[in-house]
Amino acid sequence: MTAPARRFLYLLCFLALAALLNAAAWWYPNRPLPYGNTAIGQPIGQVKSVSFAPFKRGQSPLTKTYPTREEIAEDLNAVRAVARGVRTYTSREGLEAVPELAGRYGLEVTHSAWLGRLANVNEEEVEALIDQANRYPDTIKRIIVGNEVLLRKDLTVDQLISYIRRVKQAVKQPVSYADVWEFWLRNPQLLDEVDFVTVHFLPYWEDIPIAVDHSMPHILDVYNIVQAKLPGKPILIGEVGWPSLGRSRREAVPTRHEAASFISDFIRLADAKNLDYNLVEAFDQPWKVALEGTVGGAWGLLDELRHPKYDADGMLSELPNWSIYAALSSLIGLILAVLQATRLVNLPPLRMFGAVLLAQAGGAALAACVEHGVSYNFSTLRFSEFLIMLALQSIFALLLFSEVLERLSGSAAPRAAFIGLGRRLRELKSFAPLYLPLGNHTVGEAKLGEYRRLYRVRLGEWLFAAFALYALYQNLMLSIAGRYRDFPIDYALLPIAGFLLLAAFGAASRGGSLAAGFAVPDKAAESPITLRCEAILAWLLLCSAVMVVLIERPSNREGLVWALISAAYALPLLGNLRLLARNGIARLAAAR
Repeated sequence: MTAPARRFLYLLCFLALAALLNAAAWWYPNRPLPYGNTAIGQPIGQVKSVSFAPFKRGQSPLTKTYPTREEIAEDLNAVRAVARGVRTYTSREGLEAVPELAGRYGLEVTHSAWLGRLANVNEEEVEALIDQANRYPDTIKRIIVGNEVLLRKDLTVDQLISYIRRVKQAVKQPVSYADVWEFWLRNPQLLDEVDFVTVHFLPYWEDIPIAVDHSMPHILDVYNIVQAKLPGKPILIGEVGWPSLGRSRREAVPTRHEAASFISDFIRLADAKNLDYNLVEAFDQPWKVALEGTVGGAWGLLDELRHPKYDADGMLSELPNWSIYAALSSLIGLILAVLQATRLVNLPPLRMFGAVLLAQAGGAALAACVEHGVSYNFSTLRFSEFLIMLALQSIFALLLFSEVLERLSGSAAPRAAFIGLGRRLRELKSFAPLYLPLGNHTVGEAKLGEYRRLYRVRLGEWLFAAFALYALYQNLMLSIAGRYRDFPIDYALLPIAGFLLLAAFGAASRGGSLAAGFAVPDKAAESPITLRCEAILAWLLLCSAVMVVLIERPSNREGLVWALISAAYALPLLGNLRLLARNGIARLAAAR
């Protein structure tokens, strides 16, 4: 076999091995695992009741776009496979059809009036609720007047009581009010006005979030407290559940597996303690993302397409369609390799394998970006962010792979992983007249190749700077108003990983010290203004990352990982801090 054929065979084998490793990396964290506190998994089965808000994508009470009667009927038909009853939150906006249609499917209804700050709307809600309760007494088993009105401070407790009394006088069903358990304890006078107490237990949203593993003892403890403080009335747990997607809150992690485990464990607890409950909620609700972030739209037993989210056999994959993203990442890695096949086959086998693994890792990072964009795509703004970050990361991956091949081939002189903004502009400006004109034959091929590499490296650095500013923006937003903001780890991991790889190359070429890989040569040539700007950016990145950790607490592993990634973007700029410090000390010494 000739040497070129042998090298080509090596490349094919390495590509196949990298694809297998990539498939294993996608499969392992997404393999089916049992959920719930049993070794073989505890299927969820049919539940007592679920919150029913039949909004599909594009529909929302915020935009006053409501489902049709036919769509409500379809959704009730889907619900009866997972629940024996439904709880509504309004008696208007199309849901006046629920009692009649639910009766056809054998579903019991806990019907409600939505109360807010607008007195005229409250009047319409109460009148509609009374009318429907009297027309469908066989289907509407319970009435709830107002949902978390006191929590939102929309009404005073006296105003709320007046609505409750008015409904009680007009209907035969038992009447209640629904709120978070703390607000029932703060307003015990409500006990005399209701027939049963409706409390919400949402451990994820507690002021001090509760992990899934500790949720059942917490719920039982709080239930016992409410029962002791508000004796003599039946208790309905009006909302209880766990989100399957979104940002972590301390130890409370929203994943499919955590949500399935929570629901499974709660049903076992409810059966054991004979608790009356309503799970939140029937379907994922994309419209809630505008109010509560990604996590707000991911509480359903069924997804937004009305498909079951949790397998009935007690086993669950965190990403059921992982094979699609594994195939996508292998395809991207193959494309990167094919584009550089001529340079790859000329590398020694070990370096060739390392380069192929890097191409596959880049493909996996881009596929993870796509998965994030698809899963978190609930608005035009989110979709636009996804497209921009995917485009920037794709360009960065191409530039990074080309630069790494240059270094692996030994044809490139060692460079720092990052140089200053001012020098970068000057280099581009000085080389532009030589490189930009097409058909320029006055420059030698070797020199032209160096100019091409210069533009490639500098473009990569500009992209890196853009990602650093993106990380800073996200840190500031997470620090100021981060309750409903996600951690965009998949959008920022590839550039910093690429920088660290180039820094490792720099360390190898400068004596093996990792700090040497971060060294920025000729910093003295930079203007003081540029140095100060970069130093300020570095300080902001570091301080904002620390602020995120302090707010989220180190127990939030997702927040901690994001903080470390965002702080790492300050590494190329730390040399400016040292240089400014040395200059300051020198000036002080001269003044003395």
